[in-house]
Amino acid sequence: MPPFLASALIGVAFVAVTSHVTIASYLAARRLFGAVDEADRTYDVAATVAVRIAALHGLILVLVYAQELDAYRDLRADLIEEAVAVSDVFNDVRRYGGPAVAPVQAGLARYVRLVVDDEWDRLGRGQGLSPAAWIQWNDAYERLLDLEPASDRERFLAGRLRDRITAIARLRQSREATSIDRFPTLFWAPALIGLVLVAAPLFVFRPTRLHLALIALFGAYAGIILFFIYGFSNPFAVPGRLEPTAFERLLAGDIGAPP
Repeated sequence: MPPFLASALIGVAFVAVTSHVTIASYLAARRLFGAVDEADRTYDVAATVAVRIAALHGLILVLVYAQELDAYRDLRADLIEEAVAVSDVFNDVRRYGGPAVAPVQAGLARYVRLVVDDEWDRLGRGQGLSPAAWIQWNDAYERLLDLEPASDRERFLAGRLRDRITAIARLRQSREATSIDRFPTLFWAPALIGLVLVAAPLFVFRPTRLHLALIALFGAYAGIILFFIYGFSNPFAVPGRLEPTAFERLLAGDIGAPP
């Protein structure tokens, strides 16, 4: 199934569920408490309670949404930084010269290919990083550790190469942490309970077509927000999947065909 279609279906599912939750909560409260005498002040109390709960519920969603959006942006920056680090090692080892050039560049090319073809899908399924990619990284790391610089130029390049190769490992671990970090029930339960508690006090209003449409509209908008939160929570799978564009560009250049 195309990613766009899968994302659209997930979004529709979120909107449908939250809309039904709000309508069902309203109708259940209406059945439980019955009609309200329009002469008393129940309307005012119910509206005040619903508004205050809705404000707290919206604040929770906004805070979580902002947190996930920031994490999503940070991951995009980390992916670019990792690709730049791979490119730096690939080019600097050529500047260093010697017998390590060909095996390190070939290993980095295999590493990038594994990230694009295998590791990305593994992260989307929550299976962690590719062991094969770790092997390629470790082989390059060991070869760079064995460098024996004999001049200031080589000492500078050797230190830079080791710094950049360790940066790749750090950024890889950051990617894995992002892929396995899921929202617990402690978030999704309050999110749905909040919808119920907002819709239930509205039972004091008659179930006209307009009232039901407005209640469903509130649920639908909450579903859209929850859909985006869900999408941002796993950037390696639909609906919020980030494509490995930075690594694909490396493969389109010299790394894709090392000497």
